[in-house]
Amino acid sequence: MLDDIDSTGDERPPQRWGSIVSVVVAIACFFVAWPIASQLQFDRTITSMFDPDDQDLRSYQSLQDDFGGNAVAMLVYHDAELWSAEGIARNEKVTQAVAKIPGIDGVISPSILNDLVKKVKPGSFLAGGPPLINRRESVARGFDQMFVGYTHSPDHQHGAVVAMLDPAKVEMAVAGMREVTREMNADTDSPMQDFVLVGEPVLVEEAFDLIERDGKWLATLTVILLSLVVLFSLLDLRFVLLSVIVIAWSVTVTKALMQTFGMELSLVSTILTAIVTVITVTSVLHLGVRYRIIRRRRDSPARATMVAVSLLAMPILWTCLTDAAGFAALSVSRILPVQQFGWMIAIASLSTLVGLALWSPAMMAIGNPRWFASSVPARWIDGVRGSVLEPLQTKLRHSILAIASVSVRNPRLMIVAIILAVMVVAGGIGRTQTETSFLNNFRSDSDIVSAYSRVEEEFGGAGVWDVIIDAPPVVSSSYLKQVRSLEKKLRQIDLDGIRLTKVISLADADAVVARSGLMRLVSSRVRLGGMQAIVPVFYNALMSGPADSQQSGEAGSRKLRLMLRSEEDISSTQKIALMQEVRSVIASTEIGKSAEVTGYYVLMARLIDQLIRDGWRCFAASSLLVWLLLLVSGRSVLRASIALVINLLPALLVIAGLGWMGGKINMGSAMIAAVSIGLSIDGSVHFLTSYRRKRGRGHDASSSAVHAAGNVGAAIVLATIALVIGFGGLATSEFVPTSTFGILVAMTLVVGAIVNLTVLPCLIAITDRS
Repeated sequence: MLDDIDSTGDERPPQRWGSIVSVVVAIACFFVAWPIASQLQFDRTITSMFDPDDQDLRSYQSLQDDFGGNAVAMLVYHDAELWSAEGIARNEKVTQAVAKIPGIDGVISPSILNDLVKKVKPGSFLAGGPPLINRRESVARGFDQMFVGYTHSPDHQHGAVVAMLDPAKVEMAVAGMREVTREMNADTDSPMQDFVLVGEPVLVEEAFDLIERDGKWLATLTVILLSLVVLFSLLDLRFVLLSVIVIAWSVTVTKALMQTFGMELSLVSTILTAIVTVITVTSVLHLGVRYRIIRRRRDSPARATMVAVSLLAMPILWTCLTDAAGFAALSVSRILPVQQFGWMIAIASLSTLVGLALWSPAMMAIGNPRWFASSVPARWIDGVRGSVLEPLQTKLRHSILAIASVSVRNPRLMIVAIILAVMVVAGGIGRTQTETSFLNNFRSDSDIVSAYSRVEEEFGGAGVWDVIIDAPPVVSSSYLKQVRSLEKKLRQIDLDGIRLTKVISLADADAVVARSGLMRLVSSRVRLGGMQAIVPVFYNALMSGPADSQQSGEAGSRKLRLMLRSEEDISSTQKIALMQEVRSVIASTEIGKSAEVTGYYVLMARLIDQLIRDGWRCFAASSLLVWLLLLVSGRSVLRASIALVINLLPALLVIAGLGWMGGKINMGSAMIAAVSIGLSIDGSVHFLTSYRRKRGRGHDASSSAVHAAGNVGAAIVLATIALVIGFGGLATSEFVPTSTFGILVAMTLVVGAIVNLTVLPCLIAITDRS
């Protein structure tokens, strides 16, 4: 229930029909949007990160079509007695546990290889012990050498179960393997210890988990902090309720529209609520501060509401439009989630605008809730407001006026400051380096990095990728010889120490099987047919085509897969260079004319590299769109240009500072320049609107600039403090890009508030006087 008396004791005027209708419309929209929004899915697949027409994505999808499960994860553990009958038996139990997990299409492990040797050499069991560990058997030695670094370490003290995951069920499969890892580590009495899970799918799932968690934390933190700022700066619960209602309404409507347009939540979509909160609360603070100023003149709540809304309708309109334009510019990115993130925030900005228009008049005109009025007496609120709040706001406003006045009176000082800032930007931007290793997106002391370090050291590389080449309907010995020749060339690649740590295919398996006396006498076709019957999972992972394709089929209808391994902990630049060299070597051979290099490893390297490249393109597009809207709203090329430059400067200064301090641009900072324009432009829009209003009343340029800064400064400072605390809270994230994003956004907002209240008034006053 709402009280008929507001906190000041004035009677509440009758609600206008327009406010009632707008609230009814808002409620109707919410109930229509809610069931639609609840259907919106969170896409955690790697393929969602790319445009459907991307060539690397098409190659990856071809791999999926030809071989089914191709995303590879490795469950690695230590067993000092792995190469023993007991060790192989223990590995078999782990293998069976992993093979039962939904979403896993097949596994390869020492126990699987042991079964393979047993079936290839039926009499090998007579030697005693597992056939695979029989050093006198050439077939066993061959498979041992072939799979060292894949299923076991060179010292035979570390085993691995290599799982091929169904691309459509990666999340389920990784979750199941994590559970097996926890169960195995819980058995402290077992000789098998230190189980870890690695692989590109594991990295991606870990990143999604952390980002999703951080997004929820950021949303909760920003809503709470900004609500507290609204409450304590205005001492009026109506504005807190207005903020919460508009945030919930806008997020729900945005998600419903995304679902309607066929969009999905993805890697960068988790900060939706936080961005909506920023836009909403900044506008509500401006409304609240203006409302309180008018109420101090003893105007009625209805009149104060009408005047505040009429004065701020246009600046809030243009603020939301510039936010929408700034984020919509991200659609020029070639990374699909970044494109969708841009459109998502653009939709959210417009939804927030509509939500404010529908809810603000009614929420501001009504009184505080009765329980609030009864538990917090009006005289107490008036006392605190009169003795604490208003003096603090007055002091803050006077401080802002003094600072703005100093800046306007000292244009040379401001110009020198701008020149120094430009010099810092020019020098710092050139010193920035790009963090292109996906593994380095996790903190160095995190479990995932420790796991990869172990595997890199013990197995010689944790990066798994593939080369797919055409295979004839009938695979001949001469064809397999060509494949082995290609593998030899690939193993010889050396780019300043960066090389492939492993290259294997069915050609190697055929060569090993041929060491058996009887198998040496038969054709490769017969040997491969035997492997297909004995170990179908292994065979189907490396050769595509129906079971009878040895006897029928068209040329090129089958594919042969070469599984490659390389180090994960190298930069994306080094990875891409290695991939280019692999492509070059393959293209120089007869069987590699139509080959494709693909896999999770390839996609992840491309993703980071493309994201960094797109950052500057999005920055340029965002700057252009925001400038055009500033031009339309202010009808002045000069003012629009000044406001744009002022809002570009904070992001560039922060990135330049990153360069001067030796930091690296990662996934979190790649888009910070484009995103920061949408976050910092609000203050400029409100300042320019207030400035034009002052000039329209006949005030000179200098006094108009100073007083405009004073009018909007309190809301800007209060919102900035809350946002800095909110985004700064992300600094504790285990996912380095999220931590970097939070820190850089906080720094950008601080610098943006400073320049909007000092440099902007000075430049506007100078240019207007001239």
